[in-house]
Amino acid sequence: MTWAPIFEIASQDFDSDLKSLKTVFSQFEKQIHFEDGYRFSKEAEFAMGWWFYTVYIKMGFIKKLVEYNHTIDPKIKDEQAILKIVQNYLKSQKSKARVKFHGEKPLFAGYWSWLLR
Repeated sequence: MTWAPIFEIASQDFDSDLKSLKTVFSQFEKQIHFEDGYRFSKEAEFAMGWWFYTVYIKMGFIKKLVEYNHTIDPKIKDEQAILKIVQNYLKSQKSKARVKFHGEKPLFAGYWSWLLR
């Protein structure tokens, strides 16, 4: 199976947020009995007080995760629900990290456009 980028993370507290993300993704693996379903980018970039890195998943991992969660809650139909689970977990850990899908509008697009005027 190939690895695909799914989430981009922007974090001010790298160590704490990485630990929280590992916890939530490990729980996902336990729920669906899937080993090595995720990994993080090899290097994080630091800019303006924020760490930026990417979460990669195996395609079968996210498919099984959505299917499993759909059996629990029929409203869950795609990866958007998984993103909300991750965001809510980080919020419960008092994290200021931002999580978005890979390839969407940059997290700080509004700030950068203002800065570069």
